[in-house]
Amino acid sequence: MIDPYLLSVIIFFSFLAVLIYRDRKNIDFTYILMMRRTKRFRNILDRIAKKSPLFWKVIGTIAFFICLLFMVEGIRLLLITDYLVFTGVIKEPGVSIAIPFPSEHMISGPGFIGVPFWFYIIIVASILIPHESFHGIVARAEKVKLKSVGLFLFAILPGAFVEPDEKQFKKSKLMTKLRILSVGSFINIVIGLTLMFLIQNLLWAPNVNGLLITSVNETSPAGKLGLSSGMVLESIDGKDMNIGFYDYSFLVLMVPKSNTENITKYISLVLLRSVLREYDPGDTVKLKISGINYDLKLGEHPEVEGYPYIGITSQANTKNVNFFLVLFPLLSMISFFNIFVGIFNILPLYITDGGQIVKAITEKYAKKRSKQIEIIITSIILFMILYAIVGPYIRF
Repeated sequence: MIDPYLLSVIIFFSFLAVLIYRDRKNIDFTYILMMRRTKRFRNILDRIAKKSPLFWKVIGTIAFFICLLFMVEGIRLLLITDYLVFTGVIKEPGVSIAIPFPSEHMISGPGFIGVPFWFYIIIVASILIPHESFHGIVARAEKVKLKSVGLFLFAILPGAFVEPDEKQFKKSKLMTKLRILSVGSFINIVIGLTLMFLIQNLLWAPNVNGLLITSVNETSPAGKLGLSSGMVLESIDGKDMNIGFYDYSFLVLMVPKSNTENITKYISLVLLRSVLREYDPGDTVKLKISGINYDLKLGEHPEVEGYPYIGITSQANTKNVNFFLVLFPLLSMISFFNIFVGIFNILPLYITDGGQIVKAITEKYAKKRSKQIEIIITSIILFMILYAIVGPYIRF
């Protein structure tokens, strides 16, 4: 019997194929690239921009300087990744591409992350709609005409674009170009960080608290102390047994086929390991469990010599476990991918907004060498990205 999730994806692509066929006269086909331009929605962007052009210019200026910081941060992260690859700390590709996958669970492999298809569609929409809308709004605030807006499909990867009048854009002042180019990545980063903050404080903190003990080895230190399943481990020596939404989001991307059961257990495993590595077998720790303090003498792990042992299995304690089915994974991916895409898009690569920022600046201040500077910078960044991907397989 066909998997219902896979069936829903097949139905979606069948419906999409029908739409593309019926609208084929308005679509530009270039090998595996399909582009659909339209003049609709330009009036909406126009109206928003005209309400307060000065406001949008200020936003664009702020966006440029913020994006410069994130450009530097993106390069710094690439350098760190490449260093960890070179020293052998990272043994798998340090940069991955996200692709849609026809399953309700995320998968991962060397160089790729397979995101559940319907999550992927929602995530892409959350990135592209504000990104391209802000490009268009600031362009109109700067009185740069928009020729069209549109959608494209590169193989199975969707995208969107706002197409300004190229001749007018080229003749624009430098700051006008920088505002228009910066604001897309800026809004993605703002959305990601804001969403992360709101979820942490409004949804995560009130619903996830401590570690729920699911079983106890009766001959272990925990068993001898009288601990039992159903109790909640709140802290060890004053260190709260809580993980933040940011760390959870990172784990979602790292844990293959993450679902409610294994992600909540993995949270527990990460927390306990991060705390217990500071201790040795025989050390005494103070546990706060379900509001009561206990003194527990750590044993030695039966399978790992020299590693401390409590003797429990546990998982993240949550008031609503269903949040881990859809809500938390989806929101975590929306937050993280908005931030990641925003930072990647501002890197100085020729095809990105960051690369076009470099082009605009060099054409203004080093016109004769502009092309060479662009090629050199793009080549360096591209090498750093490629090394992060293939470096783990290269050993000198």
